[in-house]
Amino acid sequence: MKTKFNIPKTFFGFLTASIFFWLLINLSKEYDTTIVYDIEYTQLSQQKTLIETPIKTLSLKLKSSGYNLLVTSITHKPIKLDLNKVSKKTGTSYYFLSKDLTSEIQEQLKSSIELLKIEEDTIPLKIGTLSSKKVPLKPSLNLSFQLGYDLSKPVTITPDSVLISGDEAHIVKTDFLNLENITLENLSKSTNISTPIIFPENTQLKSSHSKAEISIEVDKFTEGEIEVPVFVKNAPKGINVFPKKVKIIYKVGLQNFNEVTPDLFKVECDYLQSKNKEVNYLTPQIKGLPDMVTLVRVVPNKIDFLIYE
Repeated sequence: MKTKFNIPKTFFGFLTASIFFWLLINLSKEYDTTIVYDIEYTQLSQQKTLIETPIKTLSLKLKSSGYNLLVTSITHKPIKLDLNKVSKKTGTSYYFLSKDLTSEIQEQLKSSIELLKIEEDTIPLKIGTLSSKKVPLKPSLNLSFQLGYDLSKPVTITPDSVLISGDEAHIVKTDFLNLENITLENLSKSTNISTPIIFPENTQLKSSHSKAEISIEVDKFTEGEIEVPVFVKNAPKGINVFPKKVKIIYKVGLQNFNEVTPDLFKVECDYLQSKNKEVNYLTPQIKGLPDMVTLVRVVPNKIDFLIYE
């Protein structure tokens, strides 16, 4: 047989009231405790920059009623440190001494809270001269294509350069910024990829962009051929060349096949080069080539010549 206990509701009322008064009495007593505050650095000169990330928190030993300390631990605001009052050590090294911050921090606390101690003796900082410049972005691509496919035009990056700002010593050493490595295999169609910009570690560099868009144009390629006139550089009077045109065999994407015309190419032979080598022929060289094509070979690779007096 189960025994039932009938507890009067007034018991719970007295229990609740007792707990409430106990808390009230204890929270009204004074205590000291340590509370961790976030730090907000202010008044940094426009010509200066923080080189390294300074400490972000400050441990303060405080004294007040239990209630005030409880509320403060939940709702406290960051402690503001005025960088105009920082002391310089050497070079880019600066510091705050905790003993010099006592009154400044006390003013930022509630009047009912007493600051007993700042746990950190010093707050070190690295402050440099602010500088800026524009640097190019450098992609890191590992691409492979399906058989018969290739790039139809050079890879483009948007933006291709960015404005960076930071400590002058770091800016001088930075000539470009890398993009995150990208590996794409078995490509058969064009694609656009957004990739992060990689910033040197521990430099606190800032940039006008954090990412770049890489455009990779892919097309199926076919072989074509075209005849182009030969131009002779440093030609003596009365020279005559055979043949007067050469055939260029090239690869081009299908979508650009009909855009390839002879005027997009330039073939040049240097007579002085042949004379210095004491050979009786000219060597054709491609001096102009459209971006849309990939050169395979030039036919013929030797040009005969005669000089009429």
